[in-house]
Amino acid sequence: MRFSALLLLPLLWTAPAGAAGLDDLAWLAGSWVAERDGGRSEEHYMPPRGGVMPGMHRTVRAGKAPSVEFIRIVEEGGKVVYLASPLGQQPTPFTLTESGPGRAVFENPAHDYPTKITYRRDGDTLTATIAGPGKDGKIRESSWSWTRETAS
Repeated sequence: MRFSALLLLPLLWTAPAGAAGLDDLAWLAGSWVAERDGGRSEEHYMPPRGGVMPGMHRTVRAGKAPSVEFIRIVEEGGKVVYLASPLGQQPTPFTLTESGPGRAVFENPAHDYPTKITYRRDGDTLTATIAGPGKDGKIRESSWSWTRETAS
């Protein structure tokens, strides 16, 4: 029993913030889509190269202007940083605080909302969750899931 538990430890391991590098997030690369309620939501990430992993999010709904967010995940000063630029705003940095196989947590406690962004990958499903205090001070959380888009 002890031996089998030791074999599982690497699967449960979560890297501390300073230990993970940008290449450890290669599992995020690809095109991810969801279609629901008459709209289409997409996340796209290029593989990490040259210290940067560019990405973008787009949501398109009939009768509404598209929502677009540009994302860069970079290595800066020995840390991995997620830079989110929603709707053309200046980038907001979130530092990688936890990572493991198919999981990454980025945080910025000084940001109003969200303060935490979590990505999880389970096979061909990618889920992003944002969390942080709302205007009333209570923690609120929202999640989105996409499936890997296959070439057509």
